[in-house]
Amino acid sequence: MNRGDRLSGALLVALGVLTLGTAIFFLLLRPPLLPEDIRHTGIDVSSLPPAFLDWLRIVFRTWGGFIAGFGIVLLGIGTFTLTGRARWLHWSTAAAVLVAFGRFLFSNIVLASDFLWFISLLSLLAFGTAALLALKRGRD
Repeated sequence: MNRGDRLSGALLVALGVLTLGTAIFFLLLRPPLLPEDIRHTGIDVSSLPPAFLDWLRIVFRTWGGFIAGFGIVLLGIGTFTLTGRARWLHWSTAAAVLVAFGRFLFSNIVLASDFLWFISLLSLLAFGTAALLALKRGRD
């Protein structure tokens, strides 16, 4: 492995870890409206119905799931770049797809989305793909 691969791999792993940190913020810590959201929109938060704030929480947690999926993929690519082992690509992509589409499906179930049928189809495809990737064990 050349020095450029080690550096690229290490940087991708670091970026993946920081991206997962951002995902945790969106999934667990982010309030429905940040101070800059309120400043930018000029909204009087006390005039908003609680259901709207609940909806925003669901939206940001859904984004958090996709950010987490992206962070997991970055970690897998970085680890593959460091090791040359394709199993890192398979497992990280499978995990990322499960996290991102699992959260997406859950959010749409909670919202009783009119597009649940489509989100379900996407999720079924994602979960099937994740299973196939996970079954590629031992093929480096």
